[in-house]
Amino acid sequence: MSKTRWLRFEWDSENKKNGNVQHLRDHLIEPEEAEECFFRDYFFARDESRFDDVFVMDGKTDRGRTLRLVFQDKGHGLARIFTGWELKSGKKKKK
Repeated sequence: MSKTRWLRFEWDSENKKNGNVQHLRDHLIEPEEAEECFFRDYFFARDESRFDDVFVMDGKTDRGRTLRLVFQDKGHGLARIFTGWELKSGKKKKK
């Protein structure tokens, strides 16, 4: 069971072109769904290809979707989600 470390989220205006809200919606994820992942069981790790405060999280939404989210820990319980996508299970890779 994971402890919640992030309780607040930084979102751009939903009308901002190339903002984080629009970017998630391009991947068929609503900001509220992404936030749900922070309050359920999740796994996260530092994204070593980026800055020290950027993490990758695999978590579940209330509807049972498994999402991978890339976010920044801005300190004091604040997270800024950059992007995310749904992880599909049971899909075989093409050879």
